[in-house]
Order: sequence, then C-alpha cells, then structure tokens
Amino acid sequence: MNQLLLEATSTIFDRISTDTRSSIRSEYRPAFNAIAKLSRRDIVHAETVEQRNAYFTELAMLLDLHKHVSTYRISFPNGDWFGVGILGHSSFRTKLNTPENAYYFFINHVSAIENKTTVFFYDDQSRFIRSDKLKEHQYDPRNENWFKNSTKEKIVLSKPRYFPGLQQFGLTIHKKAENNVVVSADILMDKLSHVLKSTTIHPSSLRVLYDEKNIVYASNALKLALIKKEESKIINLSNLFSAEVLDTINHINSDQKIEQYQSNGESWYGKIFSIPINTERSLNLLIAVKKSDLLSGAHIIQQKTIWWSFAILILSIPCVYFVSQRISKPIQQATEQARLISTFDFSSIDHTPTKILEIANLTRSISSMKSAIENYFNLTNSISKENNFDELIKLIGRSTAKATKANAAYLYLINDAETHIEPQFAWRATTQNEDISQLESFALNDEKIAKTIEQIMVKKKPFENLNINKFDKQEQNKLGLDSEQIWSITFPLFSREKQTIGAMILVFDVKESEYIRNTQFHYFESLINYTAIALDGRKMQQNQKDLLDSFIQIMASTIDTKSPYTGNHCQKVPLLTQWLSQVASNSSTPPFNDFKLSSTQQEELRIASWLHDCGKITTPEYVVDKATKLETIYNRIHEIRTRFEVLKRDAEINQWKEAFSHSLPIEHKERLKQEWLRLDEEFAFIAKINVGDEFLSAQDAEQIQKIGQQTWIQTLDNSLGLAWEEKARLNNSNNTPLPMTVTLLQDNQSHLIPRESNADQDPRFTLQPPEHKNNIGEAYNLSIQRGTLNNEERFTINDHIIQTIKMLEALPFPKTMKDVPKIAGGHHEKVDGTGYPMGLKAEEMPLTARAMAIADIFEALTSHDRPYKKAKTLTESLKIMSFMVKDKHIDKDLFNLFLTSGLYSKYAEAHLKPEQCDNVDIHNYLS
Repeated sequence: MNQLLLEATSTIFDRISTDTRSSIRSEYRPAFNAIAKLSRRDIVHAETVEQRNAYFTELAMLLDLHKHVSTYRISFPNGDWFGVGILGHSSFRTKLNTPENAYYFFINHVSAIENKTTVFFYDDQSRFIRSDKLKEHQYDPRNENWFKNSTKEKIVLSKPRYFPGLQQFGLTIHKKAENNVVVSADILMDKLSHVLKSTTIHPSSLRVLYDEKNIVYASNALKLALIKKEESKIINLSNLFSAEVLDTINHINSDQKIEQYQSNGESWYGKIFSIPINTERSLNLLIAVKKSDLLSGAHIIQQKTIWWSFAILILSIPCVYFVSQRISKPIQQATEQARLISTFDFSSIDHTPTKILEIANLTRSISSMKSAIENYFNLTNSISKENNFDELIKLIGRSTAKATKANAAYLYLINDAETHIEPQFAWRATTQNEDISQLESFALNDEKIAKTIEQIMVKKKPFENLNINKFDKQEQNKLGLDSEQIWSITFPLFSREKQTIGAMILVFDVKESEYIRNTQFHYFESLINYTAIALDGRKMQQNQKDLLDSFIQIMASTIDTKSPYTGNHCQKVPLLTQWLSQVASNSSTPPFNDFKLSSTQQEELRIASWLHDCGKITTPEYVVDKATKLETIYNRIHEIRTRFEVLKRDAEINQWKEAFSHSLPIEHKERLKQEWLRLDEEFAFIAKINVGDEFLSAQDAEQIQKIGQQTWIQTLDNSLGLAWEEKARLNNSNNTPLPMTVTLLQDNQSHLIPRESNADQDPRFTLQPPEHKNNIGEAYNLSIQRGTLNNEERFTINDHIIQTIKMLEALPFPKTMKDVPKIAGGHHEKVDGTGYPMGLKAEEMPLTARAMAIADIFEALTSHDRPYKKAKTLTESLKIMSFMVKDKHIDKDLFNLFLTSGLYSKYAEAHLKPEQCDNVDIHNYLS
C-alpha cells in the first residue's frame, strides 16, 4: 500500500513540476522575446519626449498580450528613463493622483532639467487623459542592481525584489543595448505562487521555488506581498520558513527520485525538480508532504473499495483503455500543442490519427494556427534584420510564398514617376525560378488592363483572377500548371498613408481556391499588409538616404566647381580612401589582421571621405585662387588715383618745358636714362618676386625693403572713392595733410584687416589664428618666402579643416556614424603629432583617417586639372610620399600596403594622363 501511494505521489509531484514549467514558460518567454527585440530597435535611441511617446501604443499592446508584465522601461546611462505600465495597487494610484478612468501610465524622466519627471495617463483604449509633473519623484534606475548587472551579450533575470508602488514582489528581465541603454520588464510573482497553491493536496504540503542561493521566488505557504518593506531586500529560505524546508533541501538531490526523510520527528516525502528559465539559468522547485497526511484514511478506503474496484476494473479495463486511448490521446496532443503555441513555442508534436471528425478538425485547426503564427514571427524577424532594399524585396517575395504555400508569387511596385507598375520579384515553387526578365511592365493608363488597375488603385481590395501578369505558355511551363489549373489572388500593397504602392499576386492550384477563401484569406491579407508596410518603410528610409547622398555629393561638387584650383579633388579622394581602407580590411596579415570594416563603418567612411573638405565652402575664393603675392580683393580707384598723380606730374613737367624751352643738357639726359634703367630693373625684380615660384632669399628680402623705401609726392586724397569699411581703416591710420611724401612700397596700418574676437576658440585645436584676419601690406606680401600666401592667408586655408569638423559635428549623425567628423577631420594630421588641427598622433587617429591622409596627398600630387601647377608623375609622387614616411608624416604600414596592393597603379590607369604613368619600382619606396 505504501509503495502504491508513494508511486501515486511521485506521479502527482511530476505533474506539479510540469505545470510549473509550463507556467514559467508562459510567464517569462514572451517577456524575454520582447526584451530581445526592443533592445535591437530604435526605441533605445529615443531622446525627446515626443520620440519616446511614439512607442507608447506598441508597449501598451505588449502589456495587454502578457498580463504578468507590469511595466516596460527604457533606462539611459545619463539618468534619463521612460516606461509604460498598467496602473495597479490603490496606493500607487493615490500616490500618482491618478484619474479614475486611467488604465495605463507613461512616465518620462529627464535628468538635465527641473520638474524632470512627467507622467501621462491613458484609459484602457489608449486614449490620452492628462499629464502631470512629479516634483518629488526621485527614482533612478542606475542605482538598481539589475541596471548595474545588465550586459549586451545576454538577457538577464534579476533576483526577486519589492515593488513599493504595487506592494508586490517581482522580478526584472533586462538587457543592455549596443549604446548601453538598458531595456527591462518588471514581472509580478503572485501568479507563480498561485500556481503552486493550486496544486496543494494537503495543508502541510510545501511548494517552494528558489535558486541556488536559497532565495525564494514563489511559495504556496507564504504571502510575499505582505512582507514588510524593510524586510524585503532578500527573501531567503532561512529567515522565512521553518527548519522543515531546509531539512528537505539538505536531504534531497535535484531531479532524483522521491525520497523519504525525517524532520522534527515526522516522516516526509519530498522531491526537488530543476525548472529551466532560459538556456543559462534554472530554478529549483521543492515539493514535499507529510507521510501521515499522505496515509490518513488509506486503510478505510482500502477496505471499502477493494471489492468494487476489482469488479469494475476487470469489466472496464479493456474497454476504457481502448476508448480512452483512441479519444484522449489526440485531444491531449492538441491541448499540449495549443499550450506550447500560447508560450510562443512552435516545436512540433506528433499527432495520433483519429476518425472522430471534430477531433481531427481541431487538430488541423491548431496545426494551421501554429503554422500561421510561426510563419508570421519568422517573417517579421527576417524583415527586421534585412537592411538592403533589393534583398528585402526578394525576402518578402520568398517568405510570403512559403508562408501561404503558394505555387508562385509575383511582386509589382509602382515606379517613382507613378506612371508604370513594374515587376520586382517572382518566385515559382516547382522550379525555384526567380527570373523576371520575361515579365511585362504596365502603364497605369493602359486601357487593356484598365479594370485591373482600377481594382488596385481605386477600389483597393484583393481580387481573384484579374492578373497583371498574363500567364502565357512560357510562364505556365515555369509554374508547372495549365491555364485551367491556375487560380490567383491579387493583393494591393498600401503605404502608411493608405496609398497604393504596388501589388502582390499569389498563384495556387484551382483545387485550393475554396479552402483558401473559407479559411486562409484574411490571414493572407494580414500577412501581405504587414509586408507592404515594411516595404514602404524601407523605401522611405532608402529615399532619405539617397537624398542625403545627393546633398553630400552636391556639396562636394560645389567645392570642386567653386575653384578650378581644386580640380575634382573632393570626388577622387573618397574613391582612393575607400579602396585603401577596404584592402586593409581584407588583409589577414599584421598589422591589419584585426581591422575589419562592417557595412555600417563602410558607410561612415564613405560619407566622411565625401565631406572631408566640406569646410572649404567657408574659405574665401580670393585666398584659394591667389596666384601672386600682391593679388587681393582690390579697389581699383587706387590704381586710377596713381594715374591721375602721373597726369599731374606730367602737367608740371610740361610747364617746366614751356618755361625753359631749350632741351636738357647731354649730361642730364644721360643721368635720366640711367635712372630709368635702374627703375626698369627694380620693377622687373619686384614683378618676378611677385610670381612666388621661387624661394625668397634673405638678400632678395633686403632688396625689396631697399627698393620700397624710395619716396614720391602724393597730392591726391587716397580716402576718396572708398567703401565705408576701408575708409574707416584708412582714417584711423592717416592724418597727414597733402601733399605728402610716401614710400614706394607701403605697409600701413590700414592694410591690417582686424580679426573678430577669439574668445570662443576651441581648445582642442592646436592651429592658432594669427592676430589679424589678413595683412595686405605691399612689402609684407612681397617678402613671403615660399609661395604666394602670407601667414594670415595660410591660416585661412588651413582653417577649412576646423570648419569641416565643426560643420560635421553640428550634423545629427546616428551613433553608428559618430566618427564621421573624426575621420573627415584627420587627413591633415601627421603620425608624429605635428599635423593640424589637433596635433594627433597615429594611435589617436582611426586607421581610416590615416588612409584618407594618403589618398588626399596622392591625389593632390598627381592631379593634372589644377591650373597653378604641373602634375607630377607616379615616380615623382611616390618618391615625395616616401620622404613623408621617413619624416613620420604619413602611416608607413598603410603606404606600404598602398604600394604592394597596386592601388596606385589602379588609380593611375583610371585618372592619370598617359605621360604621368611611368615605370615604378616600388622597392625603392617600401619602408
């Protein structure tokens, strides 16, 4: 008798553990799935209250689907957080001064401003009621252990903790997203305790769910919600239960057979089961009952029922066994399948065939439901991971065909001009053929298919047998169906604004038509509507990306067009940079074996390289195009005034000639001739120096000063005919009455163009501005040692890289492209830290920025479309760059890779003139 009861008890224990496992799956798995998906969504980048509130409806739907979740919360590392929850305990409602008809709440907390917590109330239909500011709300999720313990690698289940607002115990499921934002869901534990209580057979029975540290998660013998708040930090077996519980745990091993043990002088039966939470964590379930309770009344029952049991058993066993097996097993299987589906477990169960029509129909319906839900989830997961629009079209076409078990699927989209509907994808089950080359495009005003177009564009309802695609003999062969066997449904595809964007045609054998009409039609329509929204959203995203690319390329081409001195630099550097970076990414040898470019990083590099000189749009054209030392923005009234001075001098000379009619003596003529010759030579010297194509020696600089000190008499007011700004500078520097003696070459105060205050100078930049914005002094500019730019103009040119960084930092790039300013702004840095604008060393720069520096220099040296210089050959360019490697200006490893990969030759073939492409021995330049 004892053995029978022991076996019966063991069976009951196993059933209880099975029910508990099922309950935990239904409680936890949907929440785990929700957290996993949310952590990969854009919700973790929501920064404003408007962006965050946009996710209220989605989170509220999740709360309705999984009632055990009380709150979904998104917590940011800077202290910001927001969440959506269902209003629960009356004290919580009172604390928030909740409206009577409020059902949901949305809380948004901003850490950087006062009155920083706002709560929004909604009714059970998600309609907004009102919002309040919570001045005393001090909750900071960063202080919670679950926030601190969150990781990016896996979803974590927290220890039990007390929720003061709900006055209940619960757990938190949480995961850290890639940007360190933590996504979490709070789960109440009262349902688990209810499951354990519902399986209690005797008052003394124990049901306890706990972990490896004896922390309690649920129990049939304890009301966790009534524990005092101050006692609720950790719920441990040792301080909440009697010695029987600990004795039981000490006597029994997990997942072993039921065992008998002694505690406080009484015999107990007990067993511990392992309950998996996820792939990495399990809890322990203790089930125990007193032997005295188990055996009470057993002898009386034995005497009264033994004879009746014998008779009934003998008569009924064969019949009951046969009937019960035939009837109950399919029902049990269907029930188990339905239970698995309710927990989003789509594993299959082998079904026993039955001839009972109702049970067979139930089994088929559950199988169809399982297949439909599983296909829907698989489709949504696949779509969410695919970023390429063309691949998304193929994915949607294949997935829809397989989910609907269609013989073929055709996807048509309306073109951007909205004039034609064009085939984008075709899939045929029999041949796995995806060829669309033979499919026609149709004009939306084509009279031949006017009825079909009207169904799609005007009526916007699915329809049968009116096909865009004409199933000619060739297409029928691809389908493996005759024209009489083909039956199709055309579903219009709609955007979010309910505008038609295309159509999906599903083809079936005509024998399936009645079944599909009666049982599958709405499922197909729902599935295709979802795919249409996904297509529309991805198309919108692609259009926005294309628009951004257009703006980027327009800006780059504008800079190249603005000045002929840059050629097509802004369009060639991106090509070279991406080539070199990709070769480095593909390399498996040091030092590039750990460098890999993801698709996102490739896009980041592409944008950075196209915009690497965008700051040049702020560089004055007259500085970029300054071809000689004295060239500047110039009011030609000064030149005309000087001519008037010459006319006045000529008039004076003429009067002298008339007064003294005899000609100059020979010795005076000779002196005049020598003076003119000297002046001609000095002007020729100044003109040559003005070109700036040679280095200015100290002797030449001294000669400029000597020539410039010669004087002449100025008789005309040089403030006449000036704009107000130049006139103000002149008036502040010159008060000498006319006529006056002035030098031939002048460096006046009026030549100094003042600079605005540098109070906002960014300390990151080592490139410091000179005192003045420009100095157009004549002797000063002629004394430039190399080239045509003075110090002020050189800064103006170099400042373009600072402006590039500031312009790009002002753009709201997504976090995945946060390094665009750093990459674009680093191509004038040198690996030894002597470059500009920040003086970064090699280890402080991304590899992509160092690659761009090489591309920028190589393009500038070899460019043949710049009017101010002669293009260099490959040998000359690579020789110069090898010197730059030795001087630690450019990256040695990348330059070697540039040579050994042959990129210099590949670029030369496409962009250099034949006379530049001489024979190169790269061994002369490898380091």
